[in-house]
Amino acid sequence: MTNYADYAYYTDTYKGAVIDTASSFLRYSAKATQTIKLNTFGRVDKDNIPEEVKMCCCELAELIYRHETTEDNGNIASEKVGEYSVSYVAKDIQEKSLAEKKQDILSNWLAMTGLLYRGCI
Repeated sequence: MTNYADYAYYTDTYKGAVIDTASSFLRYSAKATQTIKLNTFGRVDKDNIPEEVKMCCCELAELIYRHETTEDNGNIASEKVGEYSVSYVAKDIQEKSLAEKKQDILSNWLAMTGLLYRGCI
């Protein structure tokens, strides 16, 4: 499988600094590439990948990386100091939030490319 962006593109063009190793980026860009494929119905030409797709791949890779590596996924719903208490956002709400963020990124980068067109009016 060919990822839509490589580590050199991520660091040199996208100017990403969140994912610090090429091997980690490979893993998360593969997940990002799959997300893009699912939402574009595989219409991206792997021999001529548009800049918007590469940028989208990088931003999605960072989002997925942050989601999977942040301790407790950073989803604290409330925290109390006196007699310390913490409550977290439910897992299904976390997943819904991640899906919404993915859709925002996809729309931001790919809305004007025609790649998200589903054939409906």
